[in-house]
Amino acid sequence: MLEDEAELRNMVDQILADMLAAHVAEKKFYTDQRTGRKYWILTTPGAFDKKLIVIAVLGYPEQVGVWSYTLLRQSRIAESSMEPYFRGFAERDFGLIAINPNSLGPDIEGDSFVYQLERVVADIALDKRIGLMGFSMGGMIVVDFLQQRAGLLDRVSGLVLIDPTLSKRLQVGNIRRLLDDDTLLIASKGEVTSPGEIASVLLEIPKISFSGIHGEMPHKALAEIIKFYEQRRP
Repeated sequence: MLEDEAELRNMVDQILADMLAAHVAEKKFYTDQRTGRKYWILTTPGAFDKKLIVIAVLGYPEQVGVWSYTLLRQSRIAESSMEPYFRGFAERDFGLIAINPNSLGPDIEGDSFVYQLERVVADIALDKRIGLMGFSMGGMIVVDFLQQRAGLLDRVSGLVLIDPTLSKRLQVGNIRRLLDDDTLLIASKGEVTSPGEIASVLLEIPKISFSGIHGEMPHKALAEIIKFYEQRRP
């Protein structure tokens, strides 16, 4: 069991370095116009040129490149690494972009999540289709983001929520059609109080379930997510 935070961060850095060296992913750099600090997001090669571009939003406190620090602490690297997602989306000619909000510092409120989402969406050409995928706190971020930006909905092909934690001030009126027709909700199986189970009730949409802890959901759900976006290919 890994407990040392420096060792954990080194493991994340090595996973990222391996992905970059294999040309599975690449960094795109931005400057935070609020502070002047540079930051980067992770993309499949040529992501912004694809007809469908999916933006992935992770939870707190993870750094982009891995889904779950919990799994890394257990040395379950393959289950936490995002590399299968980057390979799977690229093989099907989809763009995948993962924002990296926690690189700007701890972000429990999600301000940097939203800021980076806005910057990425602004860089996507108007003739491209957009998908959004949120895991854990990232699910809350993308639901609230879309609810508050009704003008973006005509460009959204599909929404994937993986065991999302949702806002206590949840509002979904603007995205009701998206939820009903073009949303894939994934939950932890057999866990009555899992975020996905609760989200299914709150959002009033069905779910598909996988057994396992919260952090395992992204690893287990990849095939279903690929199929979901294949059905919505432009």
